[in-house]
Amino acid sequence: MSYVLFISEQKLKDSTAINLNVDVELLLPYVRQSQKLYVETKLGTTLTQKLKDLITAGTLGNVGNEAYKSLVDDYIGDMLPNWAFFHAVPFLRFKIENGNIYSKTSETGTALSTEESQHLREEVRNTAEYYTERMIDYVRNNINSFPEYNQNSGADVNPDPNAYYNGINLERPRQGTELTLRNFLNASDYS
Repeated sequence: MSYVLFISEQKLKDSTAINLNVDVELLLPYVRQSQKLYVETKLGTTLTQKLKDLITAGTLGNVGNEAYKSLVDDYIGDMLPNWAFFHAVPFLRFKIENGNIYSKTSETGTALSTEESQHLREEVRNTAEYYTERMIDYVRNNINSFPEYNQNSGADVNPDPNAYYNGINLERPRQGTELTLRNFLNASDYS
């Protein structure tokens, strides 16, 4: 099965701290996963499919597709490598073979502690979220160039305009479900 990827192996390695010696086969699942988790959820299914169709047809660089090319090259191209790196970091030192999981070691270096690895991932996440916000802003500020952004239906993924995730839901409540401080204070009177 073939997959349409928005970045090349070279772009992935040039845009992150991933060493040129890392096998692309180890990284490919994380690029695909990140593309699905962060590109499709931020652009929506219809716009994501439009970009894949342009890449497959080889028409991304054609006249009239400048906004799509800029989206792929300048925005997705900055965001996606960082998300792929974020997801790959925990698994780069492990190898799974024949039902066993092995920890790889280096003769010339010392493995990161769990705390150091978490700190590295947090820094990579911060960078990825910054580039995600820039991508969302670009699309929303040029909405006339991306009519597919608002054309999702049925089982399609609708675009999520939030680039940052802090572990809690900060979205506005839907009408009729708004909770206020008074709700909590009144509820404590009955405990």
